[in-house]
Amino acid sequence: MHLKIALAGALRALRLNRRFRYEKLSDASARSKISALERGETSITLEKFESLAEALEIDPLALMALCMSARLGTPYPRLIEEALEQLRTFEAEGGIGLLAEQFADGALIQRTRGKPQKIENLEAVRKLKAEGMTQAQIAQELGFSPSVVNRHWKRILSQEQQVNR
Repeated sequence: MHLKIALAGALRALRLNRRFRYEKLSDASARSKISALERGETSITLEKFESLAEALEIDPLALMALCMSARLGTPYPRLIEEALEQLRTFEAEGGIGLLAEQFADGALIQRTRGKPQKIENLEAVRKLKAEGMTQAQIAQELGFSPSVVNRHWKRILSQEQQVNR
């Protein structure tokens, strides 16, 4: 089952359970949008999901648990237990600290474009370059591909140029 179908069923069940008319949810979304959601014909953003949960007077996590329960055919208490176990593992492995490092003053910290560089590889190339080795020698010494060494080499040169300005 697709997640938007599971959401359709959960929304319909919650609205019926709470005896809410579409008008009651109009602050969260237009009537036609809610109707289309309940028919599984459309999707919503996370922000709309959150505001819809608030309008339905349910925590967004609880709404997601209901959706995933319907989608997977698994009782929501089991899904929540499994999620809690995964969150504890994430925390034990230092994930909560890494998550906190992604934000500054409530804003997402921008990262550089492209694949993250392995700083230890860059420093190894920098050290051997400073010793006078060529790119080919460095590639052989470190077991890197020539293109990886070249990429680090260019980055080192760029950093050196910025320092000399």
